[in-house]
Amino acid sequence: MTKRIIIFILFLPFIINAQTNLKINLNDLVSDFIKTQKTDTLFTYETYSTGSIPIVELSENEGEICIADLTNHPIYVFWKEKDKTYFSKLGYCDEYSKIILQDDSFWETYFSNKTLIEHEIIKPFEYVTIQKSKKIKHTMARSHSSFQNLRIIIKGNITEKRFDDFDLQKEDGNFININYKNNINLKSKLIVDILEKITSEAEKNNIFKKIKSR
Repeated sequence: MTKRIIIFILFLPFIINAQTNLKINLNDLVSDFIKTQKTDTLFTYETYSTGSIPIVELSENEGEICIADLTNHPIYVFWKEKDKTYFSKLGYCDEYSKIILQDDSFWETYFSNKTLIEHEIIKPFEYVTIQKSKKIKHTMARSHSSFQNLRIIIKGNITEKRFDDFDLQKEDGNFININYKNNINLKSKLIVDILEKITSEAEKNNIFKKIKSR
């Protein structure tokens, strides 16, 4: 017997903008942003999940909503400009205002550990079993996971770090991740944690203001 899954969509009194510009590439937006701001010191941060359906809560006062923003994650940018640090959000549908950031301690974390961060390796979830008195190393992965991407762009040089939440777990069932301490103690992970706190609080408090639609 074939099972059918029916998805019901509740239509609330807001307007959804169905226009999706498939030609837009967020990496291109970052490149354009760098040229526009004329900065050579920039961090980008993004977080997303695979194999999941985003749940979006919409209120009656949401106004016009762009589908592309509901189905694609944004990129957050942090940059230096005249001895001040700013951050903003790059989305598929809209441009947002820039915000002065008071606590920019992540720059110090980076520049104090620049070489170390460039060579840091985020190791996969691995565990060890004993077979015939020998230690055998196994690697685990999860098809549905959440990720955090950090790109460090300094004078045209790019360093990228991609964290899989599963690799940051201490254990999974009876399996102990032998790379847990390595991964959570990385300096790049410290920067990611700072940026995650800044962006999540900004979103929670609706700090980002739309300038115009693309």
